[in-house]
This record gives sequence, C-alpha cells and structure tokens, in this order.
Amino acid sequence: MTRFLKLPFQLFWNLLKALQTLLFGLIALSLFMALLLSPFSDDGSQMADEGALVVNPSGILVEEKTAVDPLNFLAADNGPSEVLVQDLVTALEHARDDSRITTLVLDLDDFGGGLMPHLEIVADAIRDFRASGKKVIAASNGYSQSSLLLAAEADEILMNPEYGTLPEGFSAYRTYFSSLLQRLNVTVNLFKVGQYKSAAEPYFQDRMSDEDKKARLAYLNAWWNTYTDRFETARDLPAGSLNDTIDNIHVVLESASGNLGQLALNSGWVDQLMSDRERAEYLVSVIGADEENEERYRGIGFEDYLALNPIEAKTAEHKIAVITAVGGIVDGYAEAGSIGSLSLLERIRQARDDDAVKAIVLRVDSGGGSKSASEVIRQELAHAQAAGLPVVASMGSVAASGGYWISATADRIFAHQNTITGSIGIFAIIPTFENTLNEYGVFGDGVATTPLAGAVSMDRGIQPIYAGLIQQVIQSGYDQFLGVVSEGRNMTPEAVNEIAQGRVWTGTKALEIGLVDEIGGLGAAIQAAAELAAITDYEIWRVEPEASRQQQILKALTTEIRALAPPAQQDPIAKYWQTMQSEVKRLASFNDPQKAYVICETCPSPLAR
Repeated sequence: MTRFLKLPFQLFWNLLKALQTLLFGLIALSLFMALLLSPFSDDGSQMADEGALVVNPSGILVEEKTAVDPLNFLAADNGPSEVLVQDLVTALEHARDDSRITTLVLDLDDFGGGLMPHLEIVADAIRDFRASGKKVIAASNGYSQSSLLLAAEADEILMNPEYGTLPEGFSAYRTYFSSLLQRLNVTVNLFKVGQYKSAAEPYFQDRMSDEDKKARLAYLNAWWNTYTDRFETARDLPAGSLNDTIDNIHVVLESASGNLGQLALNSGWVDQLMSDRERAEYLVSVIGADEENEERYRGIGFEDYLALNPIEAKTAEHKIAVITAVGGIVDGYAEAGSIGSLSLLERIRQARDDDAVKAIVLRVDSGGGSKSASEVIRQELAHAQAAGLPVVASMGSVAASGGYWISATADRIFAHQNTITGSIGIFAIIPTFENTLNEYGVFGDGVATTPLAGAVSMDRGIQPIYAGLIQQVIQSGYDQFLGVVSEGRNMTPEAVNEIAQGRVWTGTKALEIGLVDEIGGLGAAIQAAAELAAITDYEIWRVEPEASRQQQILKALTTEIRALAPPAQQDPIAKYWQTMQSEVKRLASFNDPQKAYVICETCPSPLAR
C-alpha cells in the first residue's frame, strides 16, 4: 500500500524536474538566439584605434574553471564565477606590446579575489605592463583586500568616497561538530598517520588543536608578510605602516571622521576620492572619449580583447605538453574542477603518444584526495619518464597531500614562494550510528562465517579486528607516501618522516627542506622542461580533455550566456551556505577503493579567503 501511495508523489516530482529542465533549456536557447542576432557594434566589444585595456574580472582566480551543467547555469547553487589566471596574464602580456593600447584600467568591483600565489601572478603581470611606460589606473568604487593588492601596482588609485577599503589580514577558522555528534551518539572512527593531519579534528574536538594552529599560522603569516611588503613597496609607504594602521585602527578612523574612504586617502592607500561621474570624466580626459558615447572612455574588456586578438600558437617541430591538474583527486573520471585519475591518465597518454612531445609540465593546484587515484596518476607520469620524457611539476596556490604525491617523482619541482605544499600524511574516517540507533530501539544482529564478514556496519559499528586492519592499511599507505617522496627527492624515509606528519609548508620553506627544487612560476617550469629535453625551438601544447561535439556546443553556449548574465552578488549567508554545500559535495566524492585519503585540510580554499 505504501508503494502505491508514494507513486503519485514520485510522478509529480519527476514532472517538476522535467519542467525545470525544459524551462532552463528554453531560456538558454532564447538567450543564445538573442546573442546571435544582437548588433555586436553596440556592446563596446570592438577594438578602437587607441584606447584602454579594461581588466574587469568577474569571479575568483582559478587555474581551471569548474565544469557547470549548462541547463542549470542560472541556478543559485552553481557556485561563484571564476576567471582564469592565465587569461588575465595573457591579455596583459599581449596589450603591453600592442600600440593600440595606451592605458590599463583596473575595474575590480566584481573581482572575487584569490589565493595569494594567484594574486601575485596577476600583480606581477600588471607591474610588467606598467614597466612598458603605459599608464595604469585603478578605477573602482571600493576595494577588497585582494583587489587592493592588484590596484597597488597602478600609477594611481581612484575610489568612490562612499565606499572604502580596509585590509584586515588572513585568517583560518573551521566549524567543529564534536559536541553535537556526542549528543547524537554518533561514533566517528578515525584512522590516520601524521601528527599534523587535522582532517578529522572537527569530529573529535570543539577547538582547533595547537598543531593545526601552528601549521596554519605558518603560511598565513608568510602570506601576510608578503602582502604587506608588496603593498607598501608598490605604494611607496613606510615598512610596517599597514600593520601600524590596523593596530591603531580606532584612532586612525576617528581622525578620518569615521569615513573608511577618507581613512584610505589619509593612509596613502588610494590617491583620489571621486564620484562615479567625476571618475568617468577624469578617465575620458586621460584616455579619450568613446566615439559612440562621449561620456564614456575608449576601452575594451580583457575578455573581448582576447576574443578579438587571439594569440596565435607558435608552431615548431617539438612540443612541451602542459597538463593542468586542478581540484580534488578522485578515482575514475571527473569533469573540470576535479582531478579524475582516469581523466588525467588519458591526457598524460595523449602527450606520451605524440612523437613531437619532448617533455611534460604538470601544473598542479590541488589539496589532494584519493590515495589510490594519486598513485595511479603518479605511476602514469613515471611511465612517461621511463619512455624518455622529462616531467616537471609546477605548483600553483596549493599542491599538498595528494597534490604533492602526484608531483613527488617529477624530474624537477617548481613552486611559488607562497604555494602551500607538503601535508605528507594519510587518514580514513568512517562514521557509524549504532549508539544513535540503539537509543531509538534499533539494533543489528546476525551471523557470519569469518570474523571479517560484516565487521563494518553503520548500525553495528566497526569490530576491533577490522579496525586494526584499517589502521594497518593506513600505516602502509603512509609508508608508501614516504617511499614515493624518498625516491623522488633522493632522501631517506627517515628524513622525509621528519618533515612529513601531515605538516604543510610554504614554497619558500619547502625549498629549504628539499621538497621542491626551485621558486618559480609556470614559465620557469616550461623553460626547465625544455632544458631537460635539450630543445630550444618548441611550441607549448596545453593538453585538454577530448570533448564530444555535444560537449563543445554546450560549453560554448554556457560561456556566451554567462557573458550576458550579470555577476552574482553573494551575501555572507549565501557564501557560508555555499561553503557548506561544497564540503558536503567533497565528502560525497570520497571514493578511494581502500578508503584511504591524502587530503590537506589545513590548506586554504578560494571560497574561504
């Protein structure tokens, strides 16, 4: 009877889902047709004879954009917008030598920020542009901590007096569930190796451990020191002035009559306070008026600039394959934004099977994931090395735990000075609910032919014999991790163990202790790969996953529609909820065949800046 009562509700739910899919499909088709039929000459995307390049990123900085369901691109839970670091750098490099580009305007109102190494890459590109002699103007209403670091590279910073900017520093907080789980009588079974492996702390305590605080403060302090040094140098401010202002914030703010805009002006963080109209008039006076609208300056957004000025790939006899590995590492196939072991294997094999490829550069931006998937990826890279291809690892913002595992046996490892790496440790966590269920009169019982059969159950817990087995597997995995690093870095397992234990390190510190070979970005890694391969004339091949015709059409459709849609504005509650959803989604992706994970929980996320 219950089955028949549920049937109408199930049919109704399926109907609603079908209608939702149809609705999003019709909206997407309508917008796509409108885009095709719209007069492009009126949208400001055409290139003037002379004008400004407008760097107007909408979203957070990433190495690779996360895959989005095209039918749900307007949904609120699709996550924040993203902008590729490489797109910004490429646009700035090309515009630097483009005689039509006279000025650079930094419009950062919709910029979502990024982790420190990514911010440094973009800031360096702005600095290089300015070194060409062309003027750089930061012109936004207000500035976040991230956007202010980019704006600091400008000749002048303009800000609306009704807005403000206040660098606050970096922080790392977590939510702890131990007391709640105890109240619910949930049993959390933890198996780990590594003193600093803090992944499961929220399930066992209500406060951050001293080891976790120590590990996090190490890179947070390094990031803040870099931030303040870069900012004060770029703005020609006294060393330590930023911290002095923060330490005396009430006195300084009072002298500015409580106005954050005036505080920024008084402190030398910005150069002029201007209303929207005043700013527009000023930019027109500096850059020149747009032919179709004299109240607007001549300029083109960086995305339109890239579209109208595609960078022609150099053709050469030899290639260096650049493979990007971004996101959590999972077993099997995964879409962009995650690292599927089989997905990445296909790209590595693409490079290995191309006779023109003479070296591989693996660009890693990952805090890890499945231990088995990490090893499968590393093995495939080792096969490429055995076939005579040098492999160079280039670390982005984060290359820790599994992210370090897949990098460890590369011929050379490059990191940015503030890359978060290391986290050599391993864990498994299995919650069981026997005590919770028992309270409500639910019990499990039965028989088995061996002590291992049925020894793990959500309603009966984990038997000691199986708990011991899991701990042995985790210890073995840790020893394997030490062995991989020992082989790749030419160190003894004992020496690796001294710097392992789940501890995270900045790139600078990792260089000191031997976990990386050199401080440098992707360009330096590519150059090193060329030297290892003994080639001087080569082209760079960014190996992308092979997409079906249908996937290509859907991707193009999503990209065009997102360009038309206004950027989503996130309030703090929505941002917190999104972070929680991301955590649940990440937990749901845990699929290691041995239930063993090499994940850096200490590492930062772009969503938790």
